[in-house]
Amino acid sequence: MTGDGRIDAHSDIAAENDGTQHTDQIVEQTETVAEEIAQEKGPTRGTLRDVANSLGISSAVALRALRGADDIKPRLRARVEETAARLDYPVEEVASETAHSNGVVAVLVNTMRNTWISDLVRSIRIELAATGRTAVVVPTRRRIPEYPVAADTEVITSLLDLGVDGFCMISDLADLENALEATGDRPLVGIGCSHSLAGRFDTVRIDDEMGQGLIVDHLVGLGHTEIAHVGGVGSTVARERAAAFQAAMARHGLEGSARVEPGDFSEQVGETAGQMLLRGSQVPTAITCVNDVSAMGVLSAAYDADYDVPARLAVAGYGNTSIASTGFVDLTSVDPNSERMGALAAQYLVERIGGLEDAPRDVAVAPSLVVRRSTSAPPRQDQPKRRRISVD
Repeated sequence: MTGDGRIDAHSDIAAENDGTQHTDQIVEQTETVAEEIAQEKGPTRGTLRDVANSLGISSAVALRALRGADDIKPRLRARVEETAARLDYPVEEVASETAHSNGVVAVLVNTMRNTWISDLVRSIRIELAATGRTAVVVPTRRRIPEYPVAADTEVITSLLDLGVDGFCMISDLADLENALEATGDRPLVGIGCSHSLAGRFDTVRIDDEMGQGLIVDHLVGLGHTEIAHVGGVGSTVARERAAAFQAAMARHGLEGSARVEPGDFSEQVGETAGQMLLRGSQVPTAITCVNDVSAMGVLSAAYDADYDVPARLAVAGYGNTSIASTGFVDLTSVDPNSERMGALAAQYLVERIGGLEDAPRDVAVAPSLVVRRSTSAPPRQDQPKRRRISVD
Protein backbone atom coordinates (compact mmCIF):
# COMPACT_ATOMS: atom_id res chain seq x y z
CA MET A 1 0.00 0.00 0.00
CA THR A 2 1.31 3.44 -0.86
CA GLY A 3 1.23 6.48 1.42
CA ASP A 4 -2.08 7.73 -0.01
CA GLY A 5 -3.85 4.45 0.76
CA ARG A 6 -3.63 3.14 -2.80
CA ILE A 7 -2.60 -0.48 -3.06
CA ASP A 8 0.17 -1.64 -5.37
CA ALA A 9 -1.54 -4.33 -7.38
CA HIS A 10 1.64 -6.30 -7.90
CA SER A 11 3.46 -6.03 -4.55
CA ASP A 12 2.00 -9.17 -2.99
CA ILE A 13 2.29 -11.14 -6.20
CA ALA A 14 5.98 -10.25 -6.39
CA ALA A 15 6.47 -11.03 -2.71
CA GLU A 16 5.23 -14.58 -3.27
CA ASN A 17 7.71 -15.31 -6.05
CA ASP A 18 9.78 -18.10 -4.54
CA GLY A 19 11.70 -19.13 -7.63
CA THR A 20 9.54 -22.14 -8.39
CA GLN A 21 9.37 -21.13 -12.04
CA HIS A 22 12.96 -22.25 -12.47
CA THR A 23 12.20 -25.88 -11.59
CA ASP A 24 10.02 -28.68 -12.91
CA GLN A 25 8.78 -29.66 -9.46
CA ILE A 26 4.98 -30.01 -9.28
CA VAL A 27 3.20 -31.15 -6.13
CA GLU A 28 -0.24 -32.42 -7.15
CA GLN A 29 -3.05 -31.52 -4.74
CA THR A 30 -5.76 -30.63 -7.24
CA GLU A 31 -8.28 -33.19 -5.99
CA THR A 32 -7.77 -32.11 -2.37
CA VAL A 33 -8.36 -28.45 -3.23
CA ALA A 34 -11.38 -29.36 -5.37
CA GLU A 35 -12.88 -31.30 -2.46
CA GLU A 36 -12.40 -28.32 -0.14
CA ILE A 37 -14.14 -26.04 -2.63
CA ALA A 38 -17.00 -28.52 -2.94
CA GLN A 39 -17.76 -28.10 0.79
CA GLU A 40 -18.97 -24.56 0.18
CA LYS A 41 -22.62 -23.67 -0.12
CA GLY A 42 -23.62 -21.87 -3.32
CA PRO A 43 -22.07 -21.30 -6.76
CA THR A 44 -18.32 -21.34 -6.46
CA ARG A 45 -15.08 -21.89 -8.35
CA GLY A 46 -11.31 -21.83 -7.93
CA THR A 47 -9.19 -18.76 -7.27
CA LEU A 48 -5.62 -17.96 -8.31
CA ARG A 49 -4.44 -19.13 -4.88
CA ASP A 50 -6.37 -22.40 -5.28
CA VAL A 51 -4.65 -23.05 -8.60
CA ALA A 52 -1.26 -22.34 -7.04
CA ASN A 53 -1.91 -24.44 -3.93
CA SER A 54 -3.06 -27.36 -6.07
CA LEU A 55 0.39 -27.56 -7.65
CA GLY A 56 2.53 -26.49 -4.69
CA ILE A 57 3.67 -23.27 -6.36
CA SER A 58 3.21 -19.58 -5.55
CA SER A 59 0.44 -17.36 -6.91
CA ALA A 60 3.13 -15.38 -8.75
CA VAL A 61 4.27 -18.44 -10.68
CA ALA A 62 0.71 -19.54 -11.42
CA LEU A 63 -0.13 -16.09 -12.80
CA ARG A 64 2.97 -15.97 -14.99
CA ALA A 65 2.11 -19.41 -16.36
CA LEU A 66 -1.43 -18.31 -17.24
CA ARG A 67 0.00 -15.22 -18.93
CA GLY A 68 2.31 -17.40 -21.02
CA ALA A 69 5.57 -15.95 -19.67
CA ASP A 70 8.68 -17.22 -21.45
CA ASP A 71 10.48 -18.19 -18.23
CA ILE A 72 7.79 -20.74 -17.30
CA LYS A 73 8.66 -24.21 -18.56
CA PRO A 74 6.08 -25.84 -20.92
CA ARG A 75 5.30 -28.75 -18.58
CA LEU A 76 4.48 -26.44 -15.69
CA ARG A 77 2.48 -24.09 -17.91
CA ALA A 78 0.39 -27.01 -19.17
CA ARG A 79 -0.33 -28.27 -15.64
CA VAL A 80 -1.33 -24.79 -14.47
CA GLU A 81 -3.71 -24.42 -17.41
CA GLU A 82 -5.20 -27.88 -16.79
CA THR A 83 -5.64 -27.16 -13.08
CA ALA A 84 -7.25 -23.79 -13.78
CA ALA A 85 -9.75 -25.50 -16.08
CA ARG A 86 -10.38 -28.27 -13.50
CA LEU A 87 -11.13 -25.71 -10.78
CA ASP A 88 -13.17 -23.46 -13.12
CA TYR A 89 -10.83 -20.51 -12.62
CA PRO A 90 -11.87 -17.60 -14.95
CA VAL A 91 -8.76 -17.56 -17.15
CA GLU A 92 -10.46 -15.19 -19.60
CA GLU A 93 -10.17 -12.39 -17.03
CA VAL A 94 -6.38 -12.65 -16.74
CA ALA A 95 -4.67 -9.56 -18.17
CA SER A 96 -1.30 -9.61 -19.91
CA GLU A 97 1.73 -8.51 -17.90
CA THR A 98 2.22 -5.44 -20.09
CA ALA A 99 -1.42 -4.35 -20.02
CA HIS A 100 -2.27 -0.96 -18.54
CA SER A 101 -4.37 -0.81 -15.39
CA ASN A 102 -7.96 -1.84 -16.05
CA GLY A 103 -9.29 0.27 -13.21
CA VAL A 104 -9.60 0.76 -9.47
CA VAL A 105 -11.83 -1.01 -6.97
CA ALA A 106 -12.75 0.51 -3.58
CA VAL A 107 -12.80 -1.77 -0.53
CA LEU A 108 -15.28 -0.31 1.98
CA VAL A 109 -14.72 -1.09 5.67
CA ASN A 110 -16.16 0.15 8.94
CA THR A 111 -12.75 0.70 10.51
CA MET A 112 -9.12 -0.20 9.89
CA ARG A 113 -8.72 -1.41 13.49
CA ASN A 114 -10.02 -4.91 12.67
CA THR A 115 -7.01 -7.16 11.99
CA TRP A 116 -9.18 -9.53 9.94
CA ILE A 117 -9.44 -6.84 7.25
CA SER A 118 -5.76 -7.01 6.33
CA ASP A 119 -6.05 -10.72 5.51
CA LEU A 120 -9.03 -10.09 3.24
CA VAL A 121 -7.50 -7.06 1.51
CA ARG A 122 -4.33 -8.94 0.68
CA SER A 123 -6.25 -11.73 -1.06
CA ILE A 124 -8.47 -9.21 -2.87
CA ARG A 125 -5.54 -7.33 -4.34
CA ILE A 126 -3.72 -10.52 -5.41
CA GLU A 127 -6.79 -11.65 -7.35
CA LEU A 128 -7.37 -8.17 -8.80
CA ALA A 129 -3.73 -7.93 -9.89
CA ALA A 130 -4.29 -10.88 -12.20
CA THR A 131 -6.82 -8.76 -14.08
CA GLY A 132 -4.65 -5.63 -14.11
CA ARG A 133 -6.65 -3.81 -11.43
CA THR A 134 -5.72 -2.04 -8.21
CA ALA A 135 -7.64 -1.29 -5.01
CA VAL A 136 -8.04 1.37 -2.35
CA VAL A 137 -9.23 0.69 1.20
CA VAL A 138 -11.72 3.23 2.52
CA PRO A 139 -13.04 3.43 6.13
CA THR A 140 -16.67 4.58 6.00
CA ARG A 141 -17.64 4.84 9.66
CA ARG A 142 -17.87 8.24 11.33
CA ARG A 143 -19.32 9.49 14.59
CA ILE A 144 -21.21 12.75 14.80
CA PRO A 145 -23.18 14.15 17.76
CA GLU A 146 -26.65 13.69 16.29
CA TYR A 147 -25.98 10.12 15.09
CA PRO A 148 -23.89 7.71 17.23
CA VAL A 149 -22.86 5.75 14.14
CA ALA A 150 -23.17 7.01 10.58
CA ALA A 151 -21.71 6.22 7.16
CA ASP A 152 -19.42 8.79 5.57
CA THR A 153 -21.43 8.91 2.36
CA GLU A 154 -19.47 11.90 1.09
CA VAL A 155 -16.34 9.76 0.91
CA ILE A 156 -18.21 7.07 -1.01
CA THR A 157 -19.71 9.51 -3.52
CA SER A 158 -16.29 11.10 -4.03
CA LEU A 159 -15.04 7.67 -5.08
CA LEU A 160 -17.74 7.64 -7.75
CA ASP A 161 -16.53 11.03 -8.97
CA LEU A 162 -13.00 9.61 -9.17
CA GLY A 163 -14.30 6.81 -11.39
CA VAL A 164 -13.88 3.64 -9.33
CA ASP A 165 -15.17 0.57 -11.17
CA GLY A 166 -16.91 -1.06 -8.22
CA PHE A 167 -16.96 -1.79 -4.50
CA CYS A 168 -16.12 -4.64 -2.14
CA MET A 169 -17.88 -4.25 1.21
CA ILE A 170 -16.26 -6.03 4.17
CA SER A 171 -18.88 -6.96 6.80
CA ASP A 172 -22.18 -5.10 7.21
CA LEU A 173 -21.31 -1.41 7.14
CA ALA A 174 -22.64 0.93 9.78
CA ASP A 175 -25.64 2.92 8.50
CA LEU A 176 -25.85 0.26 5.81
CA GLU A 177 -28.72 1.51 3.67
CA ASN A 178 -27.30 5.01 3.29
CA ALA A 179 -23.89 3.54 2.48
CA LEU A 180 -25.37 1.28 -0.19
CA GLU A 181 -27.34 4.14 -1.70
CA ALA A 182 -24.17 6.20 -1.96
CA THR A 183 -22.49 3.54 -4.14
CA GLY A 184 -24.90 4.44 -6.94
CA ASP A 185 -25.05 2.08 -9.91
CA ARG A 186 -21.55 0.65 -9.46
CA PRO A 187 -21.27 -3.12 -8.88
CA LEU A 188 -20.87 -4.18 -5.25
CA VAL A 189 -19.91 -7.48 -3.62
CA GLY A 190 -20.27 -8.17 0.11
CA ILE A 191 -17.60 -10.12 2.02
CA GLY A 192 -18.17 -11.60 5.46
CA CYS A 193 -21.58 -9.94 5.60
CA SER A 194 -24.78 -11.31 7.10
CA HIS A 195 -26.92 -13.96 5.44
CA SER A 196 -29.79 -11.46 5.44
CA LEU A 197 -28.12 -9.56 2.57
CA ALA A 198 -28.02 -12.59 0.26
CA GLY A 199 -30.04 -11.92 -2.87
CA ARG A 200 -29.51 -8.15 -2.89
CA PHE A 201 -26.04 -8.37 -4.43
CA ASP A 202 -23.26 -10.97 -4.69
CA THR A 203 -22.19 -12.13 -1.22
CA VAL A 204 -19.28 -14.27 -0.03
CA ARG A 205 -19.91 -15.22 3.59
CA ILE A 206 -18.46 -17.37 6.35
CA ASP A 207 -20.49 -20.52 6.93
CA ASP A 208 -21.18 -19.58 10.54
CA GLU A 209 -23.34 -22.63 11.18
CA MET A 210 -20.35 -24.80 10.37
CA GLY A 211 -17.97 -22.50 12.25
CA GLN A 212 -19.93 -22.48 15.48
CA GLY A 213 -20.52 -26.21 15.08
CA LEU A 214 -16.76 -26.79 14.91
CA ILE A 215 -16.18 -24.88 18.15
CA VAL A 216 -19.00 -26.56 20.07
CA ASP A 217 -18.05 -30.03 18.78
CA HIS A 218 -14.47 -29.40 19.92
CA LEU A 219 -15.47 -28.25 23.40
CA VAL A 220 -18.03 -31.00 23.91
CA GLY A 221 -15.46 -33.52 22.74
CA LEU A 222 -13.15 -32.26 25.50
CA GLY A 223 -15.92 -32.88 28.05
CA HIS A 224 -17.48 -29.43 28.42
CA THR A 225 -21.25 -29.13 28.87
CA GLU A 226 -21.52 -25.70 30.50
CA ILE A 227 -20.59 -23.54 27.51
CA ALA A 228 -21.46 -19.85 27.08
CA HIS A 229 -21.19 -17.54 24.08
CA VAL A 230 -20.26 -13.85 24.13
CA GLY A 231 -21.93 -12.04 21.25
CA GLY A 232 -25.34 -11.56 19.71
CA VAL A 233 -25.48 -7.75 19.67
CA GLY A 234 -24.07 -4.92 17.57
CA SER A 235 -24.76 -6.39 14.14
CA THR A 236 -26.78 -8.95 12.25
CA VAL A 237 -23.65 -11.09 11.86
CA ALA A 238 -23.29 -11.25 15.65
CA ARG A 239 -26.90 -12.32 16.03
CA GLU A 240 -26.49 -15.00 13.35
CA ARG A 241 -23.41 -16.42 15.07
CA ALA A 242 -25.20 -16.52 18.42
CA ALA A 243 -28.10 -18.39 16.80
CA ALA A 244 -25.64 -20.81 15.20
CA PHE A 245 -24.03 -21.40 18.60
CA GLN A 246 -27.41 -22.21 20.15
CA ALA A 247 -28.26 -24.57 17.28
CA ALA A 248 -24.93 -26.39 17.72
CA MET A 249 -25.54 -26.77 21.45
CA ALA A 250 -29.05 -28.09 20.79
CA ARG A 251 -27.58 -30.69 18.42
CA HIS A 252 -25.69 -32.08 21.44
CA GLY A 253 -28.77 -31.89 23.67
CA LEU A 254 -27.29 -28.96 25.60
CA GLU A 255 -29.79 -26.24 24.72
CA GLY A 256 -30.56 -25.79 28.42
CA SER A 257 -27.02 -24.54 29.13
CA ALA A 258 -26.50 -22.59 25.90
CA ARG A 259 -26.19 -19.17 27.52
CA VAL A 260 -25.55 -16.12 25.35
CA GLU A 261 -24.04 -13.16 27.20
CA PRO A 262 -24.63 -9.94 25.21
CA GLY A 263 -21.48 -8.68 23.56
CA ASP A 264 -20.31 -7.03 20.34
CA PHE A 265 -17.01 -7.22 18.43
CA SER A 266 -15.02 -5.03 20.83
CA GLU A 267 -12.53 -6.01 23.52
CA GLN A 268 -14.10 -3.68 26.08
CA VAL A 269 -17.56 -5.20 25.82
CA GLY A 270 -16.03 -8.67 25.68
CA GLU A 271 -14.33 -8.01 29.00
CA THR A 272 -17.59 -6.80 30.57
CA ALA A 273 -19.42 -9.88 29.28
CA GLY A 274 -16.67 -12.10 30.65
CA GLN A 275 -16.96 -10.47 34.05
CA MET A 276 -20.70 -11.08 34.10
CA LEU A 277 -20.26 -14.76 33.24
CA LEU A 278 -17.53 -15.38 35.81
CA ARG A 279 -19.37 -13.59 38.62
CA GLY A 280 -22.64 -15.44 38.11
CA SER A 281 -24.01 -18.30 40.18
CA GLN A 282 -23.59 -20.72 37.27
CA VAL A 283 -20.09 -20.18 35.89
CA PRO A 284 -19.40 -21.89 32.54
CA THR A 285 -16.33 -24.05 32.02
CA ALA A 286 -15.93 -22.76 28.44
CA ILE A 287 -16.70 -19.51 26.63
CA THR A 288 -16.87 -18.99 22.88
CA CYS A 289 -16.71 -15.48 21.43
CA VAL A 290 -18.08 -13.68 18.38
CA ASN A 291 -14.54 -12.78 17.27
CA ASP A 292 -10.93 -12.84 18.45
CA VAL A 293 -11.00 -9.27 19.74
CA SER A 294 -13.96 -10.06 21.99
CA ALA A 295 -12.10 -13.16 23.18
CA MET A 296 -9.20 -10.93 24.26
CA GLY A 297 -11.64 -9.11 26.53
CA VAL A 298 -12.85 -12.40 28.01
CA LEU A 299 -9.25 -13.49 28.64
CA SER A 300 -8.63 -10.21 30.45
CA ALA A 301 -11.70 -10.78 32.63
CA ALA A 302 -10.55 -14.31 33.41
CA TYR A 303 -7.12 -13.05 34.45
CA ASP A 304 -8.61 -10.39 36.72
CA ALA A 305 -10.91 -13.00 38.33
CA ASP A 306 -7.97 -15.38 38.95
CA TYR A 307 -9.26 -18.02 36.53
CA ASP A 308 -6.53 -20.09 34.91
CA VAL A 309 -6.96 -20.53 31.15
CA PRO A 310 -7.38 -23.27 30.07
CA ALA A 311 -7.10 -25.27 33.34
CA ARG A 312 -10.18 -23.64 34.85
CA LEU A 313 -11.77 -21.95 31.85
CA ALA A 314 -11.53 -22.70 28.11
CA VAL A 315 -11.83 -19.71 25.75
CA ALA A 316 -12.26 -19.79 21.96
CA GLY A 317 -12.36 -16.97 19.42
CA TYR A 318 -13.49 -16.54 15.83
CA GLY A 319 -11.50 -15.24 12.87
CA ASN A 320 -8.02 -16.72 13.46
CA THR A 321 -6.49 -13.25 13.26
CA SER A 322 -2.86 -12.46 14.03
CA ILE A 323 -3.63 -11.82 17.70
CA ALA A 324 -4.92 -15.39 18.10
CA SER A 325 -1.58 -16.90 17.13
CA THR A 326 0.61 -14.76 19.36
CA GLY A 327 2.51 -16.80 21.94
CA PHE A 328 1.00 -15.11 24.99
CA VAL A 329 -2.60 -15.51 23.78
CA ASP A 330 -2.42 -18.80 21.82
CA LEU A 331 -6.16 -18.68 21.22
CA THR A 332 -8.19 -21.51 19.73
CA SER A 333 -10.12 -19.89 16.89
CA VAL A 334 -12.20 -20.55 13.80
CA ASP A 335 -10.31 -19.82 10.58
CA PRO A 336 -12.82 -18.36 8.07
CA ASN A 337 -10.50 -18.99 5.09
CA SER A 338 -10.02 -15.28 4.47
CA GLU A 339 -7.73 -15.83 1.49
CA ARG A 340 -10.42 -17.67 -0.40
CA MET A 341 -13.21 -15.30 0.62
CA GLY A 342 -11.36 -12.22 -0.60
CA ALA A 343 -10.23 -13.83 -3.85
CA LEU A 344 -13.68 -15.17 -4.70
CA ALA A 345 -15.29 -11.80 -3.99
CA ALA A 346 -12.75 -10.09 -6.26
CA GLN A 347 -13.60 -12.53 -9.05
CA TYR A 348 -17.32 -11.86 -8.69
CA LEU A 349 -16.77 -8.11 -8.77
CA VAL A 350 -14.61 -8.29 -11.91
CA GLU A 351 -17.39 -10.25 -13.64
CA ARG A 352 -19.98 -7.66 -12.62
CA ILE A 353 -17.73 -4.85 -13.86
CA GLY A 354 -17.54 -6.74 -17.14
CA GLY A 355 -21.32 -6.62 -17.50
CA LEU A 356 -22.54 -9.90 -15.95
CA GLU A 357 -26.24 -9.50 -15.16
CA ASP A 358 -27.10 -12.87 -13.62
CA ALA A 359 -29.06 -13.12 -10.38
CA PRO A 360 -27.04 -12.26 -7.24
CA ARG A 361 -24.86 -15.12 -6.06
CA ASP A 362 -24.38 -16.20 -2.45
CA VAL A 363 -21.51 -18.43 -1.32
CA ALA A 364 -20.86 -19.61 2.25
CA VAL A 365 -17.16 -20.50 2.50
CA ALA A 366 -16.33 -23.46 4.73
CA PRO A 367 -14.19 -22.51 7.77
CA SER A 368 -11.86 -24.71 9.81
CA LEU A 369 -10.87 -24.83 13.48
CA VAL A 370 -7.35 -24.01 14.66
CA VAL A 371 -6.84 -25.55 18.11
CA ARG A 372 -4.35 -23.85 20.41
CA ARG A 373 -3.59 -23.78 24.15
CA SER A 374 -6.61 -21.73 25.26
CA THR A 375 -8.90 -24.77 25.26
CA SER A 376 -8.57 -28.02 27.19
CA ALA A 377 -10.73 -30.43 29.17
CA PRO A 378 -12.86 -28.97 31.99
CA PRO A 379 -11.66 -29.20 35.60
CA ARG A 380 -12.81 -32.08 37.77
CA GLN A 381 -15.75 -31.28 40.00
CA ASP A 382 -13.62 -31.70 43.13
CA GLN A 383 -10.78 -29.52 41.81
CA PRO A 384 -10.56 -26.26 43.78
CA LYS A 385 -10.28 -22.93 42.03
CA ARG A 386 -6.64 -21.91 41.71
CA ARG A 387 -5.92 -18.40 42.91
CA ARG A 388 -2.84 -16.26 42.80
CA ILE A 389 -1.18 -15.75 46.17
CA SER A 390 0.32 -12.36 46.93
CA VAL A 391 3.24 -12.15 49.31
CA ASP A 392 3.62 -8.91 51.25
